[in-house]
Amino acid sequence: MLEWLFWEQYSHEPYVAVARFQRVYAGKTAGEVEPRLLERGHAALTRMETALAGSDWLAGGQRATLADLALVAYTRVADEGGFEMGAYPNVRDWIGRVETAFGIK
Repeated sequence: MLEWLFWEQYSHEPYVAVARFQRVYAGKTAGEVEPRLLERGHAALTRMETALAGSDWLAGGQRATLADLALVAYTRVADEGGFEMGAYPNVRDWIGRVETAFGIK
């Protein structure tokens, strides 16, 4: 679980959240968002997609953990940053499980 929490801070949030901020709050068009943000954000989502192919939860186990809660925050709104979530079916399913587990909506 701790590995995912550290990973969120250094390999997910700086890209997924910043791309979203630039689109939603700074008003940038898709073409104005720094390409590296999208590249690294897609790499983060791909890592999650791969991890979730074999487990319902990021840290494994039979239930959600703090890692799932921490990572769902920006992942669930990644589309607002220009990330096409259709490419990540395991992540989309996981978002639903996390929202249900923690009563998020």
